[in-house]
Amino acid sequence: MRIAWLDCSAGASGDMLLGALLSAGADLEYVNAAVAAVDPSLSVTVTTTSRHQIAATKATVEVHGTPHPENVPDTGHGQGGAAGGDAGHGQGGGAGEGAGHEHDAGAGHGHGHGHGHGHGDGAGHGHGHGPTRPWVEVRRLLEEARLDDAVRVRALDTFGRLARAEASAHGVEPDTVHFHEVGALDAIADIVGVAAAAVSLGLERVVVSTIALGGGTQVRGQHGGIPIPGPAVLHLVAEAEAPVIGGTAPYEMTTPTGAALLATLADEYGMMPPMRVTRTGVGAGGRDPVEVPNLLRVIVGETTDRPATELVYETNVDDLDPRLWPPVLSKLLAAGAADAWLTPILMKKGRPAHTLSVLVTSTNAAAVRWVILTETTAIGLREYPISKHAADREFSTIKLDGQTISVKIARYDGQVVNVQPEYDDVVAAATELGQPVKLVLARAIAAAESHWN
Repeated sequence: MRIAWLDCSAGASGDMLLGALLSAGADLEYVNAAVAAVDPSLSVTVTTTSRHQIAATKATVEVHGTPHPENVPDTGHGQGGAAGGDAGHGQGGGAGEGAGHEHDAGAGHGHGHGHGHGHGDGAGHGHGHGPTRPWVEVRRLLEEARLDDAVRVRALDTFGRLARAEASAHGVEPDTVHFHEVGALDAIADIVGVAAAAVSLGLERVVVSTIALGGGTQVRGQHGGIPIPGPAVLHLVAEAEAPVIGGTAPYEMTTPTGAALLATLADEYGMMPPMRVTRTGVGAGGRDPVEVPNLLRVIVGETTDRPATELVYETNVDDLDPRLWPPVLSKLLAAGAADAWLTPILMKKGRPAHTLSVLVTSTNAAAVRWVILTETTAIGLREYPISKHAADREFSTIKLDGQTISVKIARYDGQVVNVQPEYDDVVAAATELGQPVKLVLARAIAAAESHWN
């Protein structure tokens, strides 16, 4: 079982998480394909750096090949928003508080983005300007993008958490939350990038440490003084029931985007679980504060002590309109089911029916039960624990006439045992190229042959 432990003792932000996962071996090409699928102007680059003489990876978001403004260092000093850059519904200024994106958690950095394009001075003062992008539009982009379902679900969940946090902080409805246009692009890159990186690593279980939030005096944002931790961060960690601590630095150490990503990734919280360590990754924020190394670590490993948390739910259904089954299966997968399938059966009195079977971990069991009992006509279901043996999975990409197709690679005992192009990508490529699906599938399988090695 491939597991990961995220060490957030120095806080968390989007770029720190992305850098750590890429440092641990996530496929940068797969990450960039996912990011570009949402907005072609976006890309992610990586460089090596260090914090307090500890080597780390810095992930940088670029728009049309140019580093996003949030990645360009400034000379801000003081308490001006460790994260800077949260492009949200209006906390603005230095605190970086808002439902958009930030960089440089724990950096003492006063260049914030908020309700408008909040340029902060050293004290974190911000002023807003520029267009906004509503949450409903960001949601539509993610729903329509050619993403693997596992990436899409994580990205939608993260943005949804941010929108709810901002709505709570400002007393508005989530669908009325607006992200600043530039910051929203940056947030898309980090949120989709982290989701893709986690999928690329084939993580089956993620444990998150106690999260350092920071503290200290108030900073000045567009709407006045903002306490640290900010209201959006507190809403996010409360909703996720995540353990937190103030931390050692007198400024924002965990940003809203960082908190939302941790809540989406976490299967549980706690100390590093027993494992055989196979990979490590260290991601750096954009600044180098004195008080603490501005780093987030990920430790990836394998364990044979798999907890008995794999469950199968089953129920026999004979009175559901068959046209409803496809959306039911989709909603089960979106709720966290590892797999869901139907088996035709013949019930008493010769009635044709289906057995619905769902494979799920205990973490997502409640959400899956809710879908079964609300979306189908079932009024009960069976539950039993199982043991499962799974090959390690990772993703890469291939190119066919300019079309990007994801490839799933399975390894067992270190040996590649299966290489398969993602069928949805094959269909999309066939549509763009005006070629039969069977031809594009054959070409994709041939192009992916090198991955067998």
